[in-house]
Amino acid sequence: MADENLETVRRVCAEWERGDWASTADLFDPDLEVRFSSTSFPDGGVYRGGRAVLDAWNRWLEVWDEFTMDFEELIPRGERFVALNRLHGRGRESGAPVESDVGVIFECERGVIKRMVFCDRKEALEAAG
Repeated sequence: MADENLETVRRVCAEWERGDWASTADLFDPDLEVRFSSTSFPDGGVYRGGRAVLDAWNRWLEVWDEFTMDFEELIPRGERFVALNRLHGRGRESGAPVESDVGVIFECERGVIKRMVFCDRKEALEAAG
């Protein structure tokens, strides 16, 4: 199952890198739990269920005039995968360019993502061991 989980996370990362946030919806558990760490995201908190998570992510995207996410490394840890990534953007209101090193911790079961944590790079590296 570890290979199936790894392939799921790789596919999600590849689609997100292209800016396609919706095409992999079938790879997420209907009861998905996502935590947006307040150290890296202004709308921090825990969200449950696809609709709540998507609404939170869309609120995040609304503050950007430009936004991309580059995945730099994927570290497998059993049923858990740590993605190290870099965000690039330009604020809609300020026009200020932003670059930030962050991470996403994925927890999977049988090729389905059950839980994610969007966090700062330090927390992601700690999860990677």
